[in-house]
Amino acid sequence: MENKKTERIDLVRKYFIKTPEPPNYSWDKMRMIGGGALLLYAAIARDTIGLIAGVVGFLLLIFGFSAYSNKKAAYNKAYREAEPKASDEQMDQWLNEGHKTVEEQARERLDIDVDDTRAIPLVFDGPNANTWISPGKDNILRFRHHNIIIFFLTDYNIATFQCVLDLGSGEILEDKTKEFPYKDITNLETETTNDTFYYINDKKSNVVGVQIFNLYTSGGNKMSANYFFNKGASDIGYKFPPSSAENTIKAIRKRLKEYKDKFSGSVT
Repeated sequence: MENKKTERIDLVRKYFIKTPEPPNYSWDKMRMIGGGALLLYAAIARDTIGLIAGVVGFLLLIFGFSAYSNKKAAYNKAYREAEPKASDEQMDQWLNEGHKTVEEQARERLDIDVDDTRAIPLVFDGPNANTWISPGKDNILRFRHHNIIIFFLTDYNIATFQCVLDLGSGEILEDKTKEFPYKDITNLETETTNDTFYYINDKKSNVVGVQIFNLYTSGGNKMSANYFFNKGASDIGYKFPPSSAENTIKAIRKRLKEYKDKFSGSVT
């Protein structure tokens, strides 16, 4: 079991390391071929010119072989660092399993029974700060550490469970719960950032179009959740993962309106 966990951690880690392209050995091979040809000429000529050709050929052969060997060794090392990696299907399967684990933990911490039909879980899933991100073969961006918030819309409040899920180990690294009475919620807000940085294919990259949802209460409390927003996908050439965040925001707005209409509150 521990071996499988270690293997999964390694597969996920390598998913975010770009597989290197094979190096170009053409010039190195030409030097080795040229060096070999000069050595052959030297062996046949057996004169001063042949001696000079032999020395040059020997140096070309050594330099060519050395360059080829160094490139080959560096490539093999880089390849082992990046392969084998998890497939897109494995990453998605582990994320689905992670969502189930997070929901179970959320229900336990918030004491919400799985049969409570009033509290259907609504999910925000976005990249955690400074996490590693990489596009799969399907060009969809995936990330190693997920910042997940689960919302339960109960009769009188919004119960939330927020955590960081490590897709490598499948474990919840940190978590917290908060409950917001509907009567205390003063505002819902969405905003788009233009200067959010993540590590995409090992390199720090600027991701445009990350959407942030903010919830404010009369007591000065605030909850923020970020998720990728599709309109920014073309700016970086990748597809953002599917998100249920828009539907979650609509559901929260609808429940707040229902509460306001029922109890004549002042929710905005």
